[in-house]
Amino acid sequence: QGYRCMSSSSSLRGRVAVAAGVSIAVGIAIYLRRRSLRASASVESVDSELPAPDKALDSVAVAPAVLPTVLEQTAGGNVADEVLETAREAAQQAKARGNKRFQGRQFDKAIDEYTEAIRLSPDKTIKDVAVFYGNRAQCYASLEAYEQAEADCNASLEIAPDYVKALCRRAIAREKQAKMDAALVDFTAAALLSGFTNEVGVQGADRTLKALSTAKAEQRLSQPMDHLPSANFIATFLDSFQIHRTLLAQPQRKLAEILSLISTLPTECTAANIMQRICWMCEAAVVRMAENCFEEAFVDWLTICAFIPPPAPPIAQLPTPEGCSVLPAETKQQVLEMWLNPSGDLAPIVTPSIAISLAAMFLHLRGNYSEAMAGYDLALELQPDLIAVLLKRASLWFEKEQREKALADFDCALAYNSECADIYCHRGQLHILQNDIEPAIVDLRKATELDPKSILARIQMAMALHRHGKNAEARRVFEEAEAAFPTSADVLNYHGELLVEAGQNDDARDKFNEALKVSSNRFALAHVNLGVLQLHLASDIDAAVSHCQTAIKVDPLCETAHVHMAHLMLQKMDLQGAVSSYDKAVSLLRMKQELVDCFSMREATAAQLKLVSEQPGLYLPIMEQHRGRVAEIAASAGSQ
Repeated sequence: QGYRCMSSSSSLRGRVAVAAGVSIAVGIAIYLRRRSLRASASVESVDSELPAPDKALDSVAVAPAVLPTVLEQTAGGNVADEVLETAREAAQQAKARGNKRFQGRQFDKAIDEYTEAIRLSPDKTIKDVAVFYGNRAQCYASLEAYEQAEADCNASLEIAPDYVKALCRRAIAREKQAKMDAALVDFTAAALLSGFTNEVGVQGADRTLKALSTAKAEQRLSQPMDHLPSANFIATFLDSFQIHRTLLAQPQRKLAEILSLISTLPTECTAANIMQRICWMCEAAVVRMAENCFEEAFVDWLTICAFIPPPAPPIAQLPTPEGCSVLPAETKQQVLEMWLNPSGDLAPIVTPSIAISLAAMFLHLRGNYSEAMAGYDLALELQPDLIAVLLKRASLWFEKEQREKALADFDCALAYNSECADIYCHRGQLHILQNDIEPAIVDLRKATELDPKSILARIQMAMALHRHGKNAEARRVFEEAEAAFPTSADVLNYHGELLVEAGQNDDARDKFNEALKVSSNRFALAHVNLGVLQLHLASDIDAAVSHCQTAIKVDPLCETAHVHMAHLMLQKMDLQGAVSSYDKAVSLLRMKQELVDCFSMREATAAQLKLVSEQPGLYLPIMEQHRGRVAEIAASAGSQ
């Protein structure tokens, strides 16, 4: 989608994430960063608690030939207590021999001893037997027999569900088998049950959470979306390009009039008729963009591109308009040549390069990255000096984590026009995303000097100055932006965020309310910020939830609102509600790191939800036990 068109989330909203992060699993990934690591025993050891035996480890307290009889009598319930004790001691001695074999790395022999310990045990439901299974599981794991290790851990946990070592061993066995979701649940359980003192559990949860969230984010990005981002996002993105601001500001006919004209066109598919259709369809697409009807505009631009020779591969693997697919190639070529050399009434308001680039831009925004890149390439083949297209392609390179190619497109754009403000605005934004604040300020300052009408450049410069500690100048930039753009909800909202950072909460609230006023209450981020501010100042979580609900109502595609609704659900300990909100958020997010962060919270929450749902008697009391600690950390985060 290009990089973020606004600054990254302020610490105002970040405080909710921190507090919520502590309450999931109770927030393993974030909790790990907030606590000092404690040393603990490695999961590679076996449990060796055993009263000192009377005889050597290699001896047997009860002769093997006697034991089947003893166990048969045990099953009948007619054995004296001393016989049961003898059997238990024999099992423990077999365990001790297994421990010794394990320490000598004789894993096969250790397995035999633990198997004997299990067989000798008269009561298969006691914790001792859980330990035997757990130790045998560790032997299997040492032999890289992870399926058997997992099976033994299952048996161990059937007996003792709160056996932390067995949970850790099963987690590692599952991790080795790439069962990452299940491994995370086990690591989470170990961390919770140990009160976060078991480093294998805590660090394992952090490790698997990172791997799982990264893999899911990459999988999500590999699949196109079935819709565009929110209209507010696209409008802000378009406004960051001078060429689009100029195009959308041109007076146009009413959409109904244009559509009526299109309906009167002859059905004969001559090049002239198609050219006339393109002229009116371009006009209709621009009107729809000006009215924020972006889905319809997207279809228009794709339809227009279907009338001219496509690149290879095609711009989009989407159905072509009725009749277009049967046009002869020579007719499409004639149309393209007429468009490249317009005359008279057959002169569309945009060039074919711009039309193709706009179709590619919407494909880009929707996640059709290959088709979008093909479209950008074709547009630049037809018109190499289209700076807006170079910048959008740079954005796509950046999203594909090919920074050098992104910078090369910026350099190419500068070679065509070093006085184009858009170049410095978008390159400055790239610097911000990489936390290179000083070069970002240089670029954004240049952008505002060259184009005082760029709202995005001013907002980003103010936020960059603030992050660089130049708060007075940041305030001045926002005040000047408000004077220049008094009806910009973006300017008012982000000025409010800066005021929160400065501790001027009443002034911030006024800015958020003003942003809602100028947007007729439809600026979702201001609703979110008002809710979080209410939570921060008055600990009123219900008010915060209400504001987030309003934000989602006015803009269902606002990913920030869904992310923060999930955080709030976590603070209310509504794990199912949190997972549902995270699911909605990940369906909307487009930047990889944002997706990784969101999936991280989502998967940690889902792991905890699974534990609480399947074993409420064990895990609900632990959750309640930790709520006080969560409240303390949330209060601490709010006071910072």
